[in-house]
Amino acid sequence: MWKRIGVFLFCCALILSIWKDLTIGSPIPTASTAGNEPIQPDRVTQKNNVKKTFQPVLLQVKQGDTLLSITNELNNHELRVTMEQVILDFKELNPEKDPYALHAGSAYYFPHYTR
Repeated sequence: MWKRIGVFLFCCALILSIWKDLTIGSPIPTASTAGNEPIQPDRVTQKNNVKKTFQPVLLQVKQGDTLLSITNELNNHELRVTMEQVILDFKELNPEKDPYALHAGSAYYFPHYTR
């Protein structure tokens, strides 16, 4: 009898912990503030945070062109940045323009990344 009660309580605790983890999530550990030392990013983070330099190039969009196709062609199909970075750079060069809806015949500035 006690064995069955123990198994039942264990199953309830397991289901409750799974439900809590799926609905609320696990707490995110915070950095210790005791030392007041800045957290140093690792090499991968430092490499990804490096600002890529680019030159703006004014191009007229043709029918069927997309931001990715134009940027790939402009950079000789050797794009070394993420698509998110291309979108951010395009938005920086063309404020208030939608990078997902380029209009044929319109001219936009596109990033040409230097090596």
